[in-house]
Amino acid sequence: MDIILSNHALKQMQKRAITETMILAAWYFGERIYAKNSLYYFLGKRAVQRLLKILKPENPEKWEGITLVCDPKTKRIITVFKNRNWLKKIRYF
Repeated sequence: MDIILSNHALKQMQKRAITETMILAAWYFGERIYAKNSLYYFLGKRAVQRLLKILKPENPEKWEGITLVCDPKTKRIITVFKNRNWLKKIRYF
């Protein structure tokens, strides 16, 4: 599956020093959450532990909290940010 990034997501990646490898890790290993008419991929502690079995990044703690916000129909990534506490803020519908 091809991952499609919006222009906004690309800008946020550059601004927040989030690499394409981090995006792919969140996409494939992160928790998938449907809420607020969006699809979130969240790379939390458990997801980082799954990731470490396959990939050994230098600072895995920097990867924790990466969140992708996607359109649930097209799966296009709208924006990207890093917040370890974000999972607590998502309201499930």
